[in-house]
Amino acid sequence: MHLRGWTRIVRFALVVGAMALTGCRGMQGKLETARAETASTLPSPYLDGLVTESVAVDGDRLVFLVRSPDGDAEKTRAHPRFRALRESEQQAMTELCALPAMQPLIGTDAVLVRRFVDRDGALFFESILPARECAAPPA
Repeated sequence: MHLRGWTRIVRFALVVGAMALTGCRGMQGKLETARAETASTLPSPYLDGLVTESVAVDGDRLVFLVRSPDGDAEKTRAHPRFRALRESEQQAMTELCALPAMQPLIGTDAVLVRRFVDRDGALFFESILPARECAAPPA
């Protein structure tokens, strides 16, 4: 009789643990699905000679790697119009919200990131948009 009580407690704990893991896998599953759907279209031209090369999951972040094959991060960051470029790219982040692969992420804790790098992989900057800030699609 006493053993049966412990068995129930252990089963309950396992069920609660499995439910918690399912929640974590749910977000990770959504991120991985979005990554796979998006990756199937890459590499693709981005803007002005830039190329979206890859997309990866990094924790709760979906990171799009955008490369400038001719750019130099250090020189670009020193340019007087660099701030305007960053602001323009930050505003363009909402375009990601319209991608069909992003729809399951809208309203979640996922974070969409565009990481801009030069030909050698040096970072220009990152633009970041929490998926919860994407407008929900019309019903």
